[in-house]
This record gives sequence, structure tokens and C-alpha cells, in this order.
Amino acid sequence: MIPKKYFKLLVLSILTLILSACVDRIEERSGAEIQIVPVTYALSLSIKAGKKNLAWDELNEYVEQHWDKVSRQAVKLTWYTDSGKSLASDYHAYLLKKGLNRTQLQLIHGATTNDGKFDLEFQTIVHKVVVETCRYEKVGSIDSSELGCYSEGARWQSMVNPEKMLSTN
Repeated sequence: MIPKKYFKLLVLSILTLILSACVDRIEERSGAEIQIVPVTYALSLSIKAGKKNLAWDELNEYVEQHWDKVSRQAVKLTWYTDSGKSLASDYHAYLLKKGLNRTQLQLIHGATTNDGKFDLEFQTIVHKVVVETCRYEKVGSIDSSELGCYSEGARWQSMVNPEKMLSTN
């Protein structure tokens, strides 16, 4: 016969063993891997003498094709020559009239390192989100997958300005 104090200890040990055997292992959760990649959209123009209207039309056509990017992102107008400066300042005023914010537009005198090839460069940088590919769920392995992979990826891809979520440090 087992003494009473050892019997209680034995019963408690058996109950602990039984209850701990039913616990599922829990994996540590990790966040989604997200990359924010800058994509530059640019148009460089050479303005021929007396053909400023043609350059304006080409620049305007480019801006209309990419208006969804131009209207939401920062725009840089870099001029290298006097004719480029004239077109850049006129187009800067035109974009302000179209409703773009003054802080969104930059008018810059570029260094003459482009070897005189271009008079004006129009540039917009759009930040694209690249998220990891989520693995398909399999029967019996639901507890070992990344929780929220699809929803987290969709949340990041739906952001208009994902670069604002980055740390500025």
C-alpha cells in the first residue's frame, strides 16, 4: 500500500502528464516580409528651336497617361538649358492650376552633366509594395502557417503612399 502523501503526489503527477500531453505546440508568429521599392517614371525632352509647343504637347501627353501617379506623388521638373527652364516654369504653373499641391512639385536647375542631350526632365517616383508569396494551406498543417499572410499583404498593397509607413530614422 502507498502512503497517503505519496498517493496524492502520484495522482497529481499523472494528471499533469495527461493534461500536458494534449497541448498543441504553438509556433512563434512572425510578421510578413514587405519590401517597398521605388520605381521612377521619367521623360527627358530636347526642345528644338521654335518647337516649344511640340515639347509641351509631348510632356502633356505623358502626364495625362500617368496622371494617377503624377497626381499622388512628388514631381521633379529638372531643367538644363534656358529653353528647358522656360518650359519647366510654364508647366509648373500649369500643374498648379490643375490642382497639384505646391509642396508636391519641385523645379530644379540640373547640373550640366547630361552633356547637353536634354533640356528638361520630368520625373515621378512611385513606391511599389512587394510582399512575400503566401503558402497554400494544407490539411493538418494549418497551425504551422503564417497567420494573416493574405490579409497583411493585401493591406500593404492597398496603400496609396506606403513609403509614409517607413521609419525616417
